Amino acid sequence: MSLEYRLERHGDRITVAPEGDISLETVDVLRNVLRTIVDSGDVAHIDVDMRSVAFLDSSGIGVLVASRKAAAARGATFILREPTPMVRMVLQVAHLDGILLEDTSMS
Repeated sequence: MSLEYRLERHGDRITVAPEGDISLETVDVLRNVLRTIVDSGDVAHIDVDMRSVAFLDSSGIGVLVASRKAAAARGATFILREPTPMVRMVLQVAHLDGILLEDTSMS
């Protein structure tokens, strides 16, 4: 099992688009990518496009929360966009949807 990802950069915004399952078997890939981006310190906004993620377990949630905290400590925003219904449900059950997800009610 593997996790592929795509990176897009527009000015001070970078989008990470993982593809596949984010689970204990694949989470190290996402952790390393997000850590590298946050540690670079040269982005103000980190977006994670979740539209191609079918599964998210607690190890993936941990990486996302830790990355959000690390980004905030550097003054950067960190938001998940376009979650699949399964990912949205997992985040809602964990009471993290209001913290990690883009607020689309304001759009």
